[in-house]
Amino acid sequence: MNGNTVYAKTPAGQQEIGERKAGLDIRQRRLLILVDGHRSADELARLSGLPDVPALLEGLQAKGLVAPSGALAGPAPPAAAPAAAVPGPAVPVGDLRERRRRAAHAVNEMLGPMGEDLALRLEEAGSAEALGEWLERARRMVGDVRGKAALARFEQLLEED
Repeated sequence: MNGNTVYAKTPAGQQEIGERKAGLDIRQRRLLILVDGHRSADELARLSGLPDVPALLEGLQAKGLVAPSGALAGPAPPAAAPAAAVPGPAVPVGDLRERRRRAAHAVNEMLGPMGEDLALRLEEAGSAEALGEWLERARRMVGDVRGKAALARFEQLLEED
């Protein structure tokens, strides 16, 4: 397996997140949750902290839950963030700090320790564009892990004072 290969969830993998029918162990499930169609196998290994990511990815692929992102025939595009949620380049510094704080808080509340790395990246976003990209990833992860209701709550947390 090439460490630069990017994996994405198949439709069956997306379904598995909510239904838990494939009998995955905790390591397989953890890795499946992290697969987003943007991270390479090496990045998944680093983020997950799992020593056997190549074997786990092969197992998930054998079960039809993930595939190299270029191998998916007509994949559904990732849910796009609403246009208003992606900040433009002219966000004042104070507003950017506040948005970063809110985003990190929302991720911590919705994902707990699982979202720690993501919350740190949100807090450290150096620009409005970077924050928008990390918020899009946060939305996908909250939706994948916790479902639609949690995603709606996540959006509320982003807007609260």
